[in-house]
Amino acid sequence: MPLAWMVNAVWVAITAVLVVTLFSRLLKTKLPLGLIGAALLTVVLGQGLILWFYNPNVPILSTTQRNIWLAIAFFMALSTTLRAIKWLLLELLVNRRGIKIPPFLLDISEWFVLLIVIFITIRLVFGVELTGLLVTSTVASAIIGLALQDTLGNLISGISLQIEAPFSVDDWVEIDGIEGIIVRQNWRTLTLLTREDHRVMLTNSTVAKSKIINYSRPTNHQIQTVYLTLSESYSPNLVKGTLVDSVQSLDDVKLHPRLRSHVVSMQDGCVTYGLSYWLEDYSDKIIVRDKVLTRAWFNLHRAGIHIPDPTGNFKVSMIPADLAEQNRQAERQKIFATMRALDWLNGLNDSQLHQLAEHTAVATYTTGEQLVKQGESGDSLFIITRGSVSVYVRSVDGRSVYANQLHAGDFFGEMSLLTGEARAASIRADEETDVIIINKEAFANVLTQDPTILERFVTALERRQEGLSQSLQQDSALQRQELENGRDAFIQRIRRYLRVP
Repeated sequence: MPLAWMVNAVWVAITAVLVVTLFSRLLKTKLPLGLIGAALLTVVLGQGLILWFYNPNVPILSTTQRNIWLAIAFFMALSTTLRAIKWLLLELLVNRRGIKIPPFLLDISEWFVLLIVIFITIRLVFGVELTGLLVTSTVASAIIGLALQDTLGNLISGISLQIEAPFSVDDWVEIDGIEGIIVRQNWRTLTLLTREDHRVMLTNSTVAKSKIINYSRPTNHQIQTVYLTLSESYSPNLVKGTLVDSVQSLDDVKLHPRLRSHVVSMQDGCVTYGLSYWLEDYSDKIIVRDKVLTRAWFNLHRAGIHIPDPTGNFKVSMIPADLAEQNRQAERQKIFATMRALDWLNGLNDSQLHQLAEHTAVATYTTGEQLVKQGESGDSLFIITRGSVSVYVRSVDGRSVYANQLHAGDFFGEMSLLTGEARAASIRADEETDVIIINKEAFANVLTQDPTILERFVTALERRQEGLSQSLQQDSALQRQELENGRDAFIQRIRRYLRVP
């Protein structure tokens, strides 16, 4: 190999690196350390060989040795040039313009060019006839071909997957029954990161033969459906309405406009329901499904709808004939004890409290669930027996502002109970919370028997209202809620609404 070949190759490599460096400055990006190291090594080797060959004090090398060193320097310069070109293509076309060019295709092209140059160099410089070598190595070629069969298959499959582009890095997919996010794709394998943080490597040939579900295409906006099987004794309209209500109270979950809640099938005395909603980000699939199913469970139980044993097994046990009545009496006794401890109900005797407890309901709400919404109609009062809730009011500019926090023993919804007004605030559960719900009819019956109770109740209401008003003063846009037209007029208004003498 003439020395000029090596010199020209080194200068081409240097020029390529200088051009790439210029582009990196213009594009405000950094050169890869591997490219910089390869360029420096090429320059050092090239200059060292030139000084060696032209130094008369160094022993003269044979022609074969000289050609070997020149070939090494030439190949290093060529490799550096190809790496510079590949980096430039990736930066200009892929990173800047978003053109999809598989990185391993550029790697294959680089290897192919190097292989061709090696063959040409062996033929022209070392005078080796490649034709005879290839013809006489039929057996070796067959052995190598068989050994590389799977590797070549993965390579070809990887190229076809890159051309079709059914997915890309960072897409959520399901391949061969494995769900995960794509973290890497090269010429032989595809790497998935599952939800359990397991790295699963699939060969390209396996991926090409499998069913591929891409949850990130065309957008991350996906429809998810959860299924619940309930007894056929419940009205489908009641169940579907309860399921829809459970999702509508979730701020970050939106129902599908058409599917919503629907009947999927009916068989063996059971009805299967589907609840469809939009999923904004597939990575949140499990978290959102947990929210939906948790809210559905609480809503179904409050509506008296219970999920049956999925195994269908019958449980036989000896129970008293009046067990249901015993449970009911125990629950009423618990309600009675809770109300007996409340200061504003001290004026009620035990008989009146028992009467009130007979006509009240108990409900449980989960974390973040909305008990009442500001502006909605209502005629009931809530007493917290366990947990805590936060009070939010809407300011004049439409913002939802935190106003107060209520705990066990506190009550809310009194204005709706007493006057039928729309809810003055929104209430959300801070944790799993149990409440007693007293409706208009039950409270009116007790007041009819003893109208003096109303005076004591209004006194407790005024004390509570003072604390709430102090909290509302924290936001100047909020108006203080006060009892209308003074105490006497307010009591008369309650009496007219509840028809209490």
